[in-house]
Amino acid sequence: MKLLCWNVRGLGKPRARRRLHATLRDAKPSIIFLMETKLQSNEMATARRRCGFLSGIDVSSRGRNWGLFLARKDGCDVTLRSFSTHHIDIMVSRDTEGHCWRFTGFYGAPEEHLRKNSWNLLRSLDNCPNVPWVVIGDFNEILLSTEKMGGR
Repeated sequence: MKLLCWNVRGLGKPRARRRLHATLRDAKPSIIFLMETKLQSNEMATARRRCGFLSGIDVSSRGRNWGLFLARKDGCDVTLRSFSTHHIDIMVSRDTEGHCWRFTGFYGAPEEHLRKNSWNLLRSLDNCPNVPWVVIGDFNEILLSTEKMGGR
C-alpha cells in the first residue's frame, strides 16, 4: 500500500492540479493526504473525483487558509476515527484477517503561539497503544533556523 502526503499550498491553481495528477499517475497511491488545499469541501470533492478517488474526507479551508483532504482508492477499507482543522485520523484494514493500522494526517498550526495546542492534540490522539500508528504531515516545526526555507 502506498501513501502520498503533500502540502499543496493551494489546490485551486491549474499548475498545482497538473502536478498532483502527474504525481498520482506516477506513484499510484492507495491513500492521499493533502494539506493547505485552500478549498471548500464541495471543491475538494470535485478535485478528488477528477483524481480518480471516489471516497474521502474533506475538511474545508477557513477563508483562503488551511483545508485538509484525505482520499482512498476503492478496495482500501478505512474507518474514520476523528478529524479537525488540524488532522484526519483513520483506521486502515490491512488484510482479510482483520489486522489494521492507524493513519493520522496532521497539519500543525503555523502560528507559533498555537503550536502547543497542535502538540497537545497529537498527544490526545495517542490512545491506541496496541495498533501500529503512522503520523504524516506538516508539523510546522523546525529544530534549527538553518532548516527554514522561504517565507518568514
